[in-house]
Amino acid sequence: MATSVPVIWHFLGYPFEAAGMFAALFGCFAARFWIGAAQAVRKEHRWSRDIPVSGMALAVSAAIVISQRPKPLSALMYGASLGILGEGIFKIVERYLQKAGAVFGVDTDKSAT
Repeated sequence: MATSVPVIWHFLGYPFEAAGMFAALFGCFAARFWIGAAQAVRKEHRWSRDIPVSGMALAVSAAIVISQRPKPLSALMYGASLGILGEGIFKIVERYLQKAGAVFGVDTDKSAT
């Protein structure tokens, strides 16, 4: 009888299970996409704010999978949690830029016009 063996990939010499990586990246991407897809501010700031925050959340998800080597379900939860955390980071960046715009007299809210 054959037994299943997880596929092990390596990145920069660090081994990780492929299923865990797929699960984490899917969870993170899905959370970032579905939370932010309906918001109008996303279309306006897609390249300047959302893509860097999403990239950072995906990179941290991948780093957790490489360092912790979780099972696929745990990796999915890690990825989704980091995707949701990325939404909080996006909101912090948005508020910071609005405050900076008010200090320097720059109109950062284009939806009011």
